Amino acid sequence: MNVKSLIVALAAVCICMSSLAQTFTSDLATEKKPWTQEPVFGTGNYKFVVLPDKKGGEENGVFETAIDEINRISPDFVITVGDLIEGFVSDVKYAVPMWDDIIERLGRLDAPFFFVGGNHDLTNQTMTDEFVRRFGTSYYSFSVGPDLFLALDSEEHHGRNVSPEQVEYFRKVLDGWSGRHIYVFMHSPLWYPKNHGGYEEIDAMLHGHQYTVFSGHTHMYYYEVRGGMEYYVLATAGGESGMRGPEVGEVDHYMLVTAREGKPAIANIPVGTMLPNDLVNPKTAARVEMMLSGRYLKVPYLNFDEAAPAEFTFDLTACNPLEQDMLFKMDIPSVKGMEFIPSHLETVLAGGETRLIEVKAVNRCGVEPGLIPVSRVCGYEFNGKMKEVAGESSVLTDHVRRLAPGQKMTIECREPYDVNESWDWSGVDDGWFEFDVTRKKKDIEVAVRTHDDIQATDKIFVIFKSGGRNLEYSFIPSDDGKVCIPSKYVKDGEFLLNVGFVDNDDPQEGDPSVLWWRVSGREGRFILE
Repeated sequence: MNVKSLIVALAAVCICMSSLAQTFTSDLATEKKPWTQEPVFGTGNYKFVVLPDKKGGEENGVFETAIDEINRISPDFVITVGDLIEGFVSDVKYAVPMWDDIIERLGRLDAPFFFVGGNHDLTNQTMTDEFVRRFGTSYYSFSVGPDLFLALDSEEHHGRNVSPEQVEYFRKVLDGWSGRHIYVFMHSPLWYPKNHGGYEEIDAMLHGHQYTVFSGHTHMYYYEVRGGMEYYVLATAGGESGMRGPEVGEVDHYMLVTAREGKPAIANIPVGTMLPNDLVNPKTAARVEMMLSGRYLKVPYLNFDEAAPAEFTFDLTACNPLEQDMLFKMDIPSVKGMEFIPSHLETVLAGGETRLIEVKAVNRCGVEPGLIPVSRVCGYEFNGKMKEVAGESSVLTDHVRRLAPGQKMTIECREPYDVNESWDWSGVDDGWFEFDVTRKKKDIEVAVRTHDDIQATDKIFVIFKSGGRNLEYSFIPSDDGKVCIPSKYVKDGEFLLNVGFVDNDDPQEGDPSVLWWRVSGREGRFILE
């Protein structure tokens, strides 16, 4: 056979081998087995979940949540590090219903489940006998493709030990083994802070192999690298815990392990952090939109004949268009020497309720406040829990501008009241504009000047409203950029005006900033004298 033919043949062998499914094997001869069923694998990488302690004072609902989330991950199998039942009984009649209950609860799991005993499960000889009666043995091994799994009984003689018989069993399992990786499971971490209880002999057998060790018992997470290998103490999956946070090792979690060539990939997943697929759905979408948009609070646009008076009032409108109750909170901080009464409000709006909130403003400095910020919070019940979303609204105050015949009024807009695509505008150094409003005999002239590097895609908007007539003008910025609005369009001697500047620093960018002199949709008021 020539070299080319040999390469082709080897490639075919590799393809054939890579297409073979991983196989599950075990030398366990007992009729009962410590697993619910034999797992079936596909080709290539496979994954399994390690589930920590759930007993010692179980927190309601955590274990079930973990099972539901594990089903969504869809591992090839799940293995525990022990303490599935409360245990600590000496009469088997009390142990039987405990095991019946947990086996029924494990019936919700889609994947095969492998049992490993903990001190709650193997408290005494009576408890150990019941475990063996149900599962055939308290320690065992199995293989998945090139990987070896060792499930230890760390509670022999009922106190953090492995017997000489168990050591000898694993010696025979490991004798001559030359596979890819070894995964070791035990309840009590017999390796921490140092090897003891007979585990030192098993640990010595592992040297020279690639392996990972998983344990539990302490209800506190711990990780260590020993001799280049990873050792884990898992925390809880519903077991008793101070739950002071993952930073101190107190967390309900499970581990997803992806077995692969080289080092396995391990992901720590806190219970309850997996988002539901129907996170926002037709039933919740209306609430979500209301909360995010802030439509539950309507703010006024105040126009003063002159500067803001010493005291004035305005109405905020809180409305709940949905059927269920809504929590509403509001804060109005002092601004420019102005105080607001009430400055804080917290109430519940019934479904369909609209409520006017009269606010008194005390203007101690006699200045026009411009924007009055209103912090708002909307809350609805989602899945039995109150969800609150905070946002901001603003009451815009303005004064009437009076134009005499022939008068020109110059207005600067260095700080626009409204900026669309605000992340594309970095402030006055990036760009700003000013405009003149001149009352002439036959028209109202609006001349706009921009202070920016003008791009071909920049644009000026002029919005004019009067007597029910709405006009919108647009043009490219230039030194003589202006529009002339016929005076006959001004009804009853007054009109509303707004000016916007479309500032596009990058012509290739499709979302330019739009700087508005007044909030978009709210125009300044002008009166012809």
